[in-house]
Amino acid sequence: MNSPGTMSKISSLRWVLPFKEVFLNALTRHVIFLVLMLINSNLLAASHFYKIGFVNTSRVLKEAPQARRVEERLKAEFEPREAQLREKRQEILGIEEQLKTFDQSNTATTRRKLERQIRLKVNQLKFFEQEFREDQNLRRNEEIRELQQVIARVLEQLGDSGKYDLILTEGVSYVSDQIDITAEIIEMLKLQSQSTETIQ
Repeated sequence: MNSPGTMSKISSLRWVLPFKEVFLNALTRHVIFLVLMLINSNLLAASHFYKIGFVNTSRVLKEAPQARRVEERLKAEFEPREAQLREKRQEILGIEEQLKTFDQSNTATTRRKLERQIRLKVNQLKFFEQEFREDQNLRRNEEIRELQQVIARVLEQLGDSGKYDLILTEGVSYVSDQIDITAEIIEMLKLQSQSTETIQ
């Protein structure tokens, strides 16, 4: 016959076992729900592929017709000053030749005068060359900034129409041909250039 202590243990176990079953069932349902949610989110992430493109801007700046036009404009703008610099160099060379063929019959004063004239003209030439380079660089930078804005608008246009998630332009170590869209950008710039020429 069971003692009263044993009976109370058995009756308390009757309450624990159903509670344990309910708790384990609820826990199992929650674990299954979480696993299904994780699987579902992974499937959604795997089904969305990101579309990425890369543009080699240095190649675009070399091959785009707009870049060639920039170079032509700069050359036309600075050609007269470049010609003046060539004339000044030739003038200095002429005085140096005169000094080389200087005969002893001329005075030392005349010789010093020619040497002083060469130094003066060389200093002037250096000043004009530096000023020329600074002006040329300033203008080139202005033109390149404008060209970069044109390229940025074309990139944005291709990004929208091609439904790209990301387009990279610089600071990339490796790019496969599969995502290199430089040729497309150059082609778009050519078409844009032709349309602006037609309007003009």
